[in-house]
Amino acid sequence: MRALITLAALLLAACVQAQQLTGYVRASALGEPLEQAQVFWKGTAVGSTSRADGYFELQRVPGYDTLACRLAGYREWQLFIATDQQEVIISLDQPMDGPEVVIEGEQRAQELNLLDAQRFQTLNEKELCKAACCSLSESFETNASVDASYTDAITGTRQIKMLGLDGKYTQVMFDNIPAVRGLATIYGLGYLPGPWIREIAITKGAGSVVAGYESITGQINVAHKSSEMKERVFVNAYAGSQGRMEFNGIFRQPIGERWHSTWFTHASSIQRRMDMNGDGFLDNPLFFNSIVRNEWKYTGARGLRGEYAATYSNHESTSGQFNFDPQDDVRSRLWGVNTNTQRADFSAKTGYVFPDQDGKSVGSQVNVNWHRQTGLFGDRRYDGEQVSVRVNLLYAAEITEELKFISGLSYNRDDYQEQLDTVNFDRMESVPGVFSEFTWNRGTRLSVIAGIRGDLHNYYGGLLTPRLHARWSITDRTSLKVSAGMGYRTPNVVMDHVGMLAGNRQIRIEESGAEWPFGLSMERSTTLGIVLGSKFKLFYRDASVTVDFYRTQFSEQIVADWETPTVVRFYNLNGESWSNAAQVELQSSPVKRMEWRIAYRWLDARTTYDDRLLMRPLVAQHRFFTNVGYETRASERGAKWAFDFTARWLGRQRLPSTFANPDAFRLHPWSDSFWIINAQVAYHFSKKLELYAGGENLGNFMVMDPIIGAENPDNPLFDASLVWGPVFGRMGYVGLRWRIGAED
Repeated sequence: MRALITLAALLLAACVQAQQLTGYVRASALGEPLEQAQVFWKGTAVGSTSRADGYFELQRVPGYDTLACRLAGYREWQLFIATDQQEVIISLDQPMDGPEVVIEGEQRAQELNLLDAQRFQTLNEKELCKAACCSLSESFETNASVDASYTDAITGTRQIKMLGLDGKYTQVMFDNIPAVRGLATIYGLGYLPGPWIREIAITKGAGSVVAGYESITGQINVAHKSSEMKERVFVNAYAGSQGRMEFNGIFRQPIGERWHSTWFTHASSIQRRMDMNGDGFLDNPLFFNSIVRNEWKYTGARGLRGEYAATYSNHESTSGQFNFDPQDDVRSRLWGVNTNTQRADFSAKTGYVFPDQDGKSVGSQVNVNWHRQTGLFGDRRYDGEQVSVRVNLLYAAEITEELKFISGLSYNRDDYQEQLDTVNFDRMESVPGVFSEFTWNRGTRLSVIAGIRGDLHNYYGGLLTPRLHARWSITDRTSLKVSAGMGYRTPNVVMDHVGMLAGNRQIRIEESGAEWPFGLSMERSTTLGIVLGSKFKLFYRDASVTVDFYRTQFSEQIVADWETPTVVRFYNLNGESWSNAAQVELQSSPVKRMEWRIAYRWLDARTTYDDRLLMRPLVAQHRFFTNVGYETRASERGAKWAFDFTARWLGRQRLPSTFANPDAFRLHPWSDSFWIINAQVAYHFSKKLELYAGGENLGNFMVMDPIIGAENPDNPLFDASLVWGPVFGRMGYVGLRWRIGAED
């Protein structure tokens, strides 16, 4: 028993976040393996030597992310390595005749990963700085794979979509711990400020079984800036033309040789009332948000590591008719929304890597979360509270040099106390589970990750989740990836569809099992995917292209039926439901210090509504995206200009039927297609200080009548939930990023 308690106290970072980096060293000309090459972390004495087949293993060192490689007669190689990257192929230039020089790889803002069988791409700080990026929900403006849209035309709540499906089907994790879930599924994307983010790793399709069974369309893992950042202090200030003011501060402090402490602070506010489309409703909500986080990292002797963090946030928001004021007895009689959300979160991860036993480690993750949200939506009152506890115990080892595995036990408990008006939705979900994931690398050509987990849900019984990811490197620079896996999700009817509260639609839940939450079944799906990626030279410059296709097929689903005006119905799927998503993306560098990305995506998402198979509403079947970034040559002190331009085109979207409404309250069955254009320019005074200014929606496109019946909110037909485009016009902003104590 004491041994089990000791094991439970070891909370992992190492098992999931790979304490080791592995790879191969080759000659770039012929691809031959190179022996006795020195591979090391720049600025440390921690290194390794490649074997006869070019293979090497290297222990990670917290705070260091630049990998270097040296071999007599070859140019030195250097490259930034992402936090969760596990493999790398080092290609050294051909032997040189002259004196040795150092060639540094140019870091791209968005990296296509050809080696990892699961991960699709990584967005780093360079990419996140291309836009205003005020919160996680706004961090995908320059990405072609993830869409961000509004849930309604009143509350200003943003959600993401992947593979043509709502963001609730995408598992969002903070530092490899599932975070945006339950009552925070929609609002939770606004609880992480963009300037706190170091990188975002995107996996399309079913993800790793280690993180649970909830991933259906993908996994997004967001890594915080922490003790690994080079600067001691990071300051970001922002001001927007719509009245938004924001401040972010990060303060890092080493505590002795073993500990690092990092404080994160955030405050943001809009108090300016605006109505650019003249419908009598605020375009953006008035709000004040404050968040504080304290993180501790421990690097012990003989393989002991630990990460511990506590976060508290408070969010207050007011929206609705222009003069609505919940504190004023007269103005509070207008139609409006007033919400308050408080969150407290504690996470702990510790891992122990056994000395002199390659690849063997134990550890666990523990996360405790409290979420409380109250709100007034017109005449409706909402009160929700969630307390969640999640524990993962893990063991990882190498069976052979080619075969590794990670296995463990998990337990997840969610206590919900939720009430909408007089209807109570209290429930408690308890889910113990067990899982194993095997990784097989056959040289550099083939990699297979096979995982399976079993869980026992107290309402829905046994859940079996098999998942498979495979990567075959056709050549050194071209790879083919395939994936397949199942996913499950329990219903959270109110918060999953919070946009329905922005209006007078009646909510009708058609129960089929009284013992189930909301009387509805669990959602079950299978997602299949294939990705072909290649890196090559275009006009003597690096370029890459990816072509991918994914299909998500639901065997059970909660259908949100908006096809009857004045009502939104929820019932179990009786028929077919699927989403097909195909995308092609080209990334190139036409000239030095320029990055250009262009992408096209086709979506076919259909669901059976009663007995009719229809396209899912508010999903554009055709989308086009392009992003161009250029930087001038940096001076000796780091001064330079940076320019960024993004354009997105969305084709028409099917709108839920309003045919039964009177003519004045009737929408066209299809939306218009439209462009959204954003641009930003930044001047870096040095490597430590930069000013930036930009504009969003520069074409000033707006949905002029986003609210049905806006002139009379008491009308049963009043509805703001069918928003298909921006309701706020052109917006400008300025900001500052200041890195104090940064290393050169």
